Amino acid sequence: MKLFNKFLALSTCAALLLSLISGTGMAASAKPVRLGYLDNPGSVLCQIAAAAGHFSEEGLQVELVAFADSASGLAALESGAIDVGAFAVGDSLRAIAAGKGFRLIAGGGTPLHGNPVAEQSNSFQVEEESRGVVVVIPQNWSVAEKGTIIQLTAALIRAYRTSRNFTAVASLPIGSRPDSTFRFDPNPDYWRVEKIWSGLGLQNLTMKRDFLANHIYEEIYCDALDRLLLGDIDPVLQHLFSKAICTPNCCPANAAKL
Repeated sequence: MKLFNKFLALSTCAALLLSLISGTGMAASAKPVRLGYLDNPGSVLCQIAAAAGHFSEEGLQVELVAFADSASGLAALESGAIDVGAFAVGDSLRAIAAGKGFRLIAGGGTPLHGNPVAEQSNSFQVEEESRGVVVVIPQNWSVAEKGTIIQLTAALIRAYRTSRNFTAVASLPIGSRPDSTFRFDPNPDYWRVEKIWSGLGLQNLTMKRDFLANHIYEEIYCDALDRLLLGDIDPVLQHLFSKAICTPNCCPANAAKL
């Protein structure tokens, strides 16, 4: 009888473990992630990730939802009508400064400075950079959903890698192809964002010094890179990793080898 009870207990534990494992693997795919985006060249990483199947590679079902402007998209994000948004960085930062609970998890596309005046004018640079795109999530995403955010970011990194492959880009639908006038980089890049934040005058005396830092979720980017860097080192991923600004203990364990 004691032997049977032990067998029953072990069987129950095994079944529970199996259900947890399978539940973890299926949680992201059970419910589509609604990703809002703009008809803006800076949103192309989202479109590439969908067109090239990178969301599926990460085990995600993603529903793309188009918005005419960042204001309507951010309102939808705040209300829960969408789960994630790829919107203009300037508008996203203004919403964060106004107290909206958003976090940046990735970059997107930023206009390249084709005007020599841009190199001399800080205000011009800030204005241009503000038109770039970042990927934003509500700040109240639970710890249990962290895996989904990492998968989403990993899919965008995959899209960036595809954007640098001429053959792969040529096979994409026209609307999903990168615009040569934009710089595409999924790194949320705290310092670039901080420059825009400062240039727009969004830091006020009531905010803590790390206010902006607490709204940029760079460890997610590092975890996503970690996920993709396992195995042989891809030169494109290595390039991205070399520019990552990670918080302590969040970067890939093989960083010293790069």
